Amino acid sequence: MVLVSGPREPGRREQNKADKLRRIRTAARELFYSRGFSSVTTQEVADLAEVGTGTLFRYAHSKGELLCMVANEEFTAIVESVPDTGDPVEDLLVLCDPFIAGLRRQPENVVAYHRETLFGELGPHRAEALRILREVRRIVGVILARRTGHGQDDPALGAPARTVFDVLYMEIVRSGVDADPRRDHRAELRGHVDRVLHGVLPTLSGLR
Repeated sequence: MVLVSGPREPGRREQNKADKLRRIRTAARELFYSRGFSSVTTQEVADLAEVGTGTLFRYAHSKGELLCMVANEEFTAIVESVPDTGDPVEDLLVLCDPFIAGLRRQPENVVAYHRETLFGELGPHRAEALRILREVRRIVGVILARRTGHGQDDPALGAPARTVFDVLYMEIVRSGVDADPRRDHRAELRGHVDRVLHGVLPTLSGLR
């Protein structure tokens, strides 16, 4: 008789690693959210997580990587589904709502996240942040395809989707740099997207 074993239970080593990662992520989130990215040190994260700095750097080798680790959890939700409100402008705004909400709550952290994503030292957490941005751009293409009758892989969508994505992303970053609680950044973003789509969608429709 052949005995078939079930899934292997995580060993003590794997459990210890998972526990350290959880403590580091929790500590980084608490410190970044309460004090802001610039005022937190990696030593403080390590102390709160009750690990040595050498251990911390095995899980995230810089403060920027720590921020990406924490923020990626929140922003991954952006790319889990494609908005379908019936209005392409609103679809694009809904797609970006987590970024906009983050700017209202933590403008410094969101600006730092985008800076680290674009210009930081490459590591696994920054790589994941870049993947999220690539997925956002892909979804922009899906939204344009849905409204113009083009297939999602139609080469004609490539440049327009990049243009729309660039406008969305740079306006989000600018809103963080120029954050002002008296301004309606979502309404401003809507205006930019509306102006771009009025030029993009008719052009794409004519290419069918």
